[in-house]
Amino acid sequence: MDSIYETPASSCRFLDESYFRELHAGFLTAFSDYILPIDLTEEQFRNHIVLNAVDLDRSVGWFDDGHLIGFSLNGFGEWHGKATVYDAGTGVFPSHRRQGLSMRMFEMMLPIFEEKGYRQCLLEVITTNHKAIGLYEKLGFKVTRTLSLLECKGEMRLSKPSAASIELRRIGTPDWEKLTAFCEGEPSWQNTTAAIDRSIGRKGFFGAFREDECVGYIVFSANVGRISQIAVDKRFRGQGIGTRLLEALAADTKHDFPPQVINIDRSISNAMSFFTRVGFTEKVSQYEMLRVV
Repeated sequence: MDSIYETPASSCRFLDESYFRELHAGFLTAFSDYILPIDLTEEQFRNHIVLNAVDLDRSVGWFDDGHLIGFSLNGFGEWHGKATVYDAGTGVFPSHRRQGLSMRMFEMMLPIFEEKGYRQCLLEVITTNHKAIGLYEKLGFKVTRTLSLLECKGEMRLSKPSAASIELRRIGTPDWEKLTAFCEGEPSWQNTTAAIDRSIGRKGFFGAFREDECVGYIVFSANVGRISQIAVDKRFRGQGIGTRLLEALAADTKHDFPPQVINIDRSISNAMSFFTRVGFTEKVSQYEMLRVV
């Protein structure tokens, strides 16, 4: 796409794959003082792009004298059946903040996406980031729910006896219609079935089988213990199946990575209680915000 804003010294324009390394370095700079530590390798940054369906051709960079100083990474897909743009990371370098660049990037991008038929824009923002929340509210975003990032800093308390009659098997091709019937609530953008399918090669995916019937499952980022989805058939809850699934997570996670649950809907009380019992606590909370045309 062509530049959408330009002066002799400053320009904001759509990017492409050739900017990948510059964006990676810029991502680390823009989030260097973020409330959560972000130190992604190039490979991890690529995984972030794939997981969130980011299209670099439709992502934006802001340049000052030819140097990247801000960006907005945009993912594209469906949310509640509508064509949606997902903000996978908007950042401005600390040296160039308080100039309204984030607002101007959104004001430039959103009309273009709306002309292309995208009816919604979705994002998450940390609940204590009041400046960013105020910006998004000015742009027409509204809070839809609160999400929690949970973490277990020590050993998970897996004291409940495991379900001896349950066999854990790796799942290669998931039957999503069956598996999602076990779920309560709705996953966040990066934990949807579409996101898992995009990154399936980097996931640990185990089913809990009672004879030949799958009665529960867990999906997580391989080696690093970040849970995308976990669910057990309501008919078989309270029998230690969730414990067995977490045992599979623990066995597949490197010791220097604490198990995490990324952006779980805080209103799903059964899941929140389950994670609390086994030793997870909330590290940070985020608002999911949606702008509808």
